[in-house]
Amino acid sequence: MDLADLQHLSPEDRQLILESQQKIMSGHDEKMLVAMESFAELLDKVGMHSEARKYFQNIISSTTNILTQARCWRKIAFSCNNQKDFTNAGVAAQNALTLIRTSLLKRKPEKDEYIRILHEASYSFYFQLKFEKLEATAKEVKRLLPDVADIELRVNLFNVIGYSLITKSRWYMLPEEAFTHNELFLQLTSQLEDKFPYAVALCFAGHFYLWNEEISLSRKHFAGAIQLLEGKHTGQLLIAYNYTTIGYRFQNNISMTEHWAHLTLEKAKQSSNLSYVPTSYANLAWVNAKRKNWLFAEELARKAKQGWSVTAFSYQYTFPLIHCLLQKKEMEEAGSLAFKLLHPLLKRFPDTLTDKLQAVSKAWINKNKNDFFLCLQDAIDEAKLTGYY
Repeated sequence: MDLADLQHLSPEDRQLILESQQKIMSGHDEKMLVAMESFAELLDKVGMHSEARKYFQNIISSTTNILTQARCWRKIAFSCNNQKDFTNAGVAAQNALTLIRTSLLKRKPEKDEYIRILHEASYSFYFQLKFEKLEATAKEVKRLLPDVADIELRVNLFNVIGYSLITKSRWYMLPEEAFTHNELFLQLTSQLEDKFPYAVALCFAGHFYLWNEEISLSRKHFAGAIQLLEGKHTGQLLIAYNYTTIGYRFQNNISMTEHWAHLTLEKAKQSSNLSYVPTSYANLAWVNAKRKNWLFAEELARKAKQGWSVTAFSYQYTFPLIHCLLQKKEMEEAGSLAFKLLHPLLKRFPDTLTDKLQAVSKAWINKNKNDFFLCLQDAIDEAKLTGYY
């Protein structure tokens, strides 16, 4: 299988890939499949996700070993999750669960893999807003937790519980339990030789503080994750980049938001993590709206909307776009966008902002044009005060 251009990779990563590729050039035995799996993992780690998934698929079709097949489906789910392709991640995770359960989970390797698959499945449920499935997975995880001593596996279980805590609060003002949980998560992962799980825990902490509107603490944890992830694990790295950008938006720091949005956009394109392109456009739309460059702001916001995948956080492009529509007195689309922000599965806003969005929606439904534009301006002003625009 030919690989895409490697020029965007560091010389060290290019050398690693070429050396690893040599190990799988001949033969079709189990040893070759092990080498192919390691090679696919390396490709995914450096951002060559579609190429990695093709190799995992080749392994699945080349072996009858259930554990190997389930593990490769789980790694495909991990790769898809990193690119925000949550639908296909969920499909891959379900394939993995179906396979691993046929083993009846009698041996330790199957039990361990089951935990890892539950983790990937929960991540796709989290971003698809499938809260009931996420809660069912969290319940299964809590059942397993007391019997799991292995630190790496406990980390996977803590991850699932973390997703559950965030969704219960709808990404707003998390309970004390979330921070206690995260401290334990940080302590567990800090003991591991592989620093990737620790970086994930730092990102969790960054999210927890961000959604509690403690921006400096949030940025501190994302900065720690970036230091550990720079140059590898681009999917997780882009999470830290993107939410560092959001943190600067919260603080109305236009120049730093622009700086980090461009960094995220560049890294996303370099590593083929194209799901982060629309989030970068949303942040750049905000920058241009703040500078009253309405034509550029609307163009960028619409590009963000077109490629958006993280439904719960659509406010990131919506507020810049409705502000642009306000300038043109376009009631119908602006009202529809404001109404959708109130969906009960999406991110919760402060009560003051929610009340003002409800007033916008009421005026829109009643087709009261004068009230609508007054309420819309009021909601935009409140979103600015609370950091959501």
